Amino acid sequence: MKLVQFRVQNYRNILDSGPIDVGSVTAFVGQNEAGKSNLFEALHCLNPITPEAYKPDEDWPVDQWEGRETANGKEVCSAEFALSKEEIQDLFAFSAPPASPRLADNLQGSPDLAASTSDILPETATVIARRAYGAETVRLIRATGADKLDSGKLTQWLGQKLPKFVLVREYDMSGEQVELDQLQQRLANAGNNRQSLSNDDQTILIILDLAAIKLDNFITKGQTAEGRTVRSFDKRSASAYLTKQFQKLWTQKDVRFDIEVDGNTLNIFAEDKEIGMPVRLKRRSTGFRWYVSFAWKFTHATRGEFKDCILLLEEPGVHLHYSGQKDLLDTFERLSKDNTILYTTHLASMVDLANPERVRIVESRNHHLGITQGVVSSSRAPMAVIERSLGLTGDLSGMLGNRKVLIVEGGSDALIIQKLSGLLSKKGKGLSDHVFLWPAQTASKTPMYAAFAIGQKWDAGVLLDTDAEGHTASEKIKTQYLDKLAKDQQSRFRVLMLGKAAGIKKTDAAIEDMFPDEFYLECVNAAFGVAINFADLPQDGSDMITKRVEYVLKTRHGHKALDKDRVLAQMLHKFDQWDTADELPGDTAGRAAELFAIINRTFSAG
Repeated sequence: MKLVQFRVQNYRNILDSGPIDVGSVTAFVGQNEAGKSNLFEALHCLNPITPEAYKPDEDWPVDQWEGRETANGKEVCSAEFALSKEEIQDLFAFSAPPASPRLADNLQGSPDLAASTSDILPETATVIARRAYGAETVRLIRATGADKLDSGKLTQWLGQKLPKFVLVREYDMSGEQVELDQLQQRLANAGNNRQSLSNDDQTILIILDLAAIKLDNFITKGQTAEGRTVRSFDKRSASAYLTKQFQKLWTQKDVRFDIEVDGNTLNIFAEDKEIGMPVRLKRRSTGFRWYVSFAWKFTHATRGEFKDCILLLEEPGVHLHYSGQKDLLDTFERLSKDNTILYTTHLASMVDLANPERVRIVESRNHHLGITQGVVSSSRAPMAVIERSLGLTGDLSGMLGNRKVLIVEGGSDALIIQKLSGLLSKKGKGLSDHVFLWPAQTASKTPMYAAFAIGQKWDAGVLLDTDAEGHTASEKIKTQYLDKLAKDQQSRFRVLMLGKAAGIKKTDAAIEDMFPDEFYLECVNAAFGVAINFADLPQDGSDMITKRVEYVLKTRHGHKALDKDRVLAQMLHKFDQWDTADELPGDTAGRAAELFAIINRTFSAG
């Protein structure tokens, strides 16, 4: 069951968020105090892991205070969940009324009735969950034929299957030693309400839960020799389990945990496999302790299965190094196959450039929360995050907005195009001075740049390689952005495919295919100190020169990949020896002239 949309109303600084579409991973970008935390806390209460209710005295919008007295019954949060075909079948099989044997037999695969299954089961079904002040969550089903199901069984199925929300907002685990008897007393004083304890206390209780250890029982065991022996097995089992679960989420190092208990004092040690010496957890970096806290809380919430929940993460990765943040985004990608992940961030490095459709801008509008789907906002603070992620600094964004902007796949593309244009400009056939090249990082990230340019209403376009990645990016830009614009707005953004624009007679083409294959092979040999012949190149598969060369480098010369930067250095050395376009090898000058003419004409027409 996948969360596809939610809405929050009448909650703190949120009068009405409006419907917010979400996917498997959704990033909420915004400045402090815009309402990101309020949004997550309201959503969390819809179906929390631990019981929690809306509190009118604290949660009703302060500038609408006169309505607080009649808050009970006013809706706070609603959400829609899409069911898979398997879930639809399970729902109808479980909730079928006793008087409907035909339906039950059909769902069990009766050969006589199998042909009519499509007449009984709906193609789609949506679960709607709503919760108001002073009320429990109400669950409804929107599907053809749902009105004929047993209401009691339907309610039971929805209660069991609706995904739980896991809100993780505290990551500051200190790793300090804990006195278990004192923890026992704090928990008792709190009436066994864990939420009122410190993050460290909650994490220790999670560790004991994961090891199936009862705190009272654990302390009692420590009072006898036999009990301490049994307890030593408990903590070793817990250490092994925590280590195993952590390795599923942390890939930077191989780490082993060791829980030590001396009397009532509990310490957690972490040992890097390469070093072989345990270190107290409090001595590890803040970023590492953050990941430990996140991993164990997630393990606890999902009972170690890492699936079937909705993770609400506030500012994840804020204590991590850039490489750790990238690792975290990769972890989100893996977890999203079985979970829905929503997270807030103000870090440019936590915005996934390959998936601009995942971004929701959270901004303050007249002191209330406002949501923008996409990567463009009139609010300066969230846009600073987006611009930084796209490499825009200072006044560069404003400068680009006044130019004709052509997005290219990377810095190498931009450099080669500029070099070729420099030579052809002497004949009046270069790239227009009004066209500014804006390098993306890869083809997969060009839709993010395109979304920003489209949203800012720039006079812009993108030049993509004619290969699988380029076609995928082109389709994403078209279906997610251009198709949603009016015709006059569509004309402000162009998608050009390199092969067609430059007249390259290959099925696949990248910037290197502007040059003859023999020339590029010569540069490869000089760069890697090899002697690859043209006859060595594979004749099947892609006809892009880079992919053909890479195959030979990997299979015959032991290289892991083609380092294009090394080859580019050789190409630039050749450029330094050329004074005119006539010295360019083969038909390079003709292809470049054709490409620049297409680009110039395209922007001129806009």
